[in-house]
Amino acid sequence: MRPRALISYLVAAFFLLCSALTHAQDFPSKRITLVVPFPAGSATDGTARRIATELSRLANVPVIVDNKPGADGNIAAMHVLRSDADGYTVFVTTNSTHAANVNLFKSLPFDPKADFAPVTGIATIPIMLTVRSDFPAKTVSEFIALAKTRSSKPLTFGSGSQTGRGAGELFKEREKLQMTHVPYRGSPAALTDLLGGHVDSLFVDPVAAAAMVQKGDLRVLAVTSAARASIMPGIPTLAESGMPGFELTAWIAAFVPQKTPPAAVQKLNALLTGILKDQATASYMSATGATPFPTTPEQLAAFADADTKRWAQVVEAAKMEKQ
Repeated sequence: MRPRALISYLVAAFFLLCSALTHAQDFPSKRITLVVPFPAGSATDGTARRIATELSRLANVPVIVDNKPGADGNIAAMHVLRSDADGYTVFVTTNSTHAANVNLFKSLPFDPKADFAPVTGIATIPIMLTVRSDFPAKTVSEFIALAKTRSSKPLTFGSGSQTGRGAGELFKEREKLQMTHVPYRGSPAALTDLLGGHVDSLFVDPVAAAAMVQKGDLRVLAVTSAARASIMPGIPTLAESGMPGFELTAWIAAFVPQKTPPAAVQKLNALLTGILKDQATASYMSATGATPFPTTPEQLAAFADADTKRWAQVVEAAKMEKQ
């Protein structure tokens, strides 16, 4: 390389480094938008709103939540990817878009691994098998027995997320039941139909259903996690209810478009993990049935990869058809 060209290269590299350092120091300096792929009232929405409040306080910038439900999270994912890759649009999403959908759709308009940069895990959440309070089955074994008598008019189960659907399909397949799946764009609409008698059961997160359970309108038969949920320790797991090894939980995490500056990713990680490690946030999540899940970007990437492989096994075991 000629001396003049070398000098030009070094000057350009210097200014690029200065620009990156300035971005790292200044970020964030304007409004941050947390895009959520589910409607208001869902577990992801509630968690995102808690995060938004704390993030705004720590970063001293406005933080809003933008709900973009539909297509099992794919609409929200594409909205984020069409946004500027500057760290100010953050995808607060779940295993639906970043582990399940690649196994449940014949094709996707995005690549969850190649198109997004991981920021941090946020929370893990169990799923509950829920029925109305007047439903004849009071236990999982009674529910299974009832379902086996309804082959001519199968029981229905609703879901407002891919995790809810996956749990229901796996439950149905393991017990060889004739049940009909009814999909919803989110848990709130599914809960409304459950209360109205339009579906017989619902695989739903504790956040969305907690108020109705506490009021006595709904009954929880079991949770799908490996351990009992802290919010309702008296409710058994499906594994304890005669289905050994049954485990399927949801998770929430933050991602940004892949070309987002690394400095912005690291700053977001520091802010968000700080919030998640705070005792007040941990207490809030525990009260809703969630567990804080702070990670490094690298840990989240590895976790999402592993869960994508696990979802492939779930889809195969439950014989779920691709959309």
